[in-house]
Amino acid sequence: MSKPVLMCVDDEAMILLSLKDQLRAHFAEDFRIEVIESGDEALEVARALLDEDVDIPVVVCDQIMPGMRGNELLRHIHVLSPRTFNVLLTGQADAGAVGEAVNSANLYRYIAKPWEETDLVLTIKEAIRGYFQDKKLEEQNRALKEMNENLEQLVADRTREVVRQRDEIQRQMLSIETQRRELEVRNNFIRRVFGRYVSDDVMIRLLEDPEGLSFRGEKRDITVLLSDLRGFTALTARYDPETIVRILNRYFERMVDIITAHNGIIIEFLGDGVMAVFGAPRRLAQHADHAVACALRMQNAMADINTLHAAEGLPALEMGIGITSGEVVIGNIGSEQRAKYGIVGTPANLAARIEALSTGQQILISSDTLDRCVGTLRTGNAFQAVLKGVIEPVRIQEVTGIEGTFSVNFDAQREAPLPLEAGVRVTLAALDGKSISEVRIAAEVLAVSRSEARVLPERPLIVHGDVRISLLEFRDRRIEADVYAKVLAQEGGNYLLRFTSIFTSESEGILNELLECRITQD
Repeated sequence: MSKPVLMCVDDEAMILLSLKDQLRAHFAEDFRIEVIESGDEALEVARALLDEDVDIPVVVCDQIMPGMRGNELLRHIHVLSPRTFNVLLTGQADAGAVGEAVNSANLYRYIAKPWEETDLVLTIKEAIRGYFQDKKLEEQNRALKEMNENLEQLVADRTREVVRQRDEIQRQMLSIETQRRELEVRNNFIRRVFGRYVSDDVMIRLLEDPEGLSFRGEKRDITVLLSDLRGFTALTARYDPETIVRILNRYFERMVDIITAHNGIIIEFLGDGVMAVFGAPRRLAQHADHAVACALRMQNAMADINTLHAAEGLPALEMGIGITSGEVVIGNIGSEQRAKYGIVGTPANLAARIEALSTGQQILISSDTLDRCVGTLRTGNAFQAVLKGVIEPVRIQEVTGIEGTFSVNFDAQREAPLPLEAGVRVTLAALDGKSISEVRIAAEVLAVSRSEARVLPERPLIVHGDVRISLLEFRDRRIEADVYAKVLAQEGGNYLLRFTSIFTSESEGILNELLECRITQD
């Protein structure tokens, strides 16, 4: 008997090679791996295999392909083999295409590129199990149908007691099958919604809890953590997509492990950022302490990541983190076919606002989180901030360590700016989101380090606001190099700025020249 076939369809040869290597490592013993570069060819191969009675348990398909799109191919596959589990693997599929695949092709799972091998393998294992389970059930149902037909023939010839026994058996079988299907739907749903984002312990508890499938929202006091890499958008313009994906996968792998170890769950990946919650779906004592300790360990982990980057000639990364606590509405949002575990409430937006105030190597928490922490915190600067969408000013506290149940400290490696031999003229422009003010403020750079600068502007700057620094001239030459920074503090008429962008080669060269012009202190 021919081995069942796992089909992979993508117009990119490198993607197919990667899929084939990963699937061979886990499934080559029991399955044949077919890689195909177009939808039309895939449809022909599928027809040929089915004509030979070869099972196709799983089809993994890209959405954006020349000719036949992924959702169209999966729709045809579903008509040919309704039991086949279809997986859409793509970084460009729109909601309409995914929805169409769900409705017409019985889409089992959508996995975004770049994927995690563990997630892909687990998804395919579950799909294979489901395929052969459905096949077995179909055979059993066919046998049961034949049995029932025979029983119907016997009914006419047997006594009423035989009829009663038959009916009782059928009722029991229906009850068992109903219970089995309900349990299977519940467990598959929980694994689909939570399996990638929570620890095994949390997953087991959810599967044991009959309320785990409830779509009924509930109010819950939780802590929200949002992290983001500084200057990563600029980094994407300097490196090829493969390198960017490798950097992101390395970063997310470490962050996810740390979050799940602290009983947090990941609500969403936001580009190069992560939103996690602590205190849901199961209640968690000291959820604020868990979140703060988690943030400290995330910052400590960046040193290991940057050590690997240095060995590969890649730039160091910095991460900012914002944390807040409060009451939210939390639950499974969506439908039985497609849903996500989400939160609704002010803390979700507030965490994003607080994170935007942070610089690299910094953890900022709201007073709401500070009040909920049981352990003793090591703190840095504290300030009041007026945040968009929040009526009252919010008190923000920098955190560098926690004691008590957790004992974690983080000491940011920051070099204080040293004075320049002579000031350097620049202009400053305030930022509002991604918009740059047309007002230019003349200023002079008085001191600089690789990560910070001290400037003297002609007019006041907004502390904790963002600015673009544009050099005018340096060493008798005009300069066109911009650097982005956050205003950390004011000391008299001077302001301390923290660089937030990853430098272009030109701006980085200018910075190196400025560092050479500093007055060194013995």
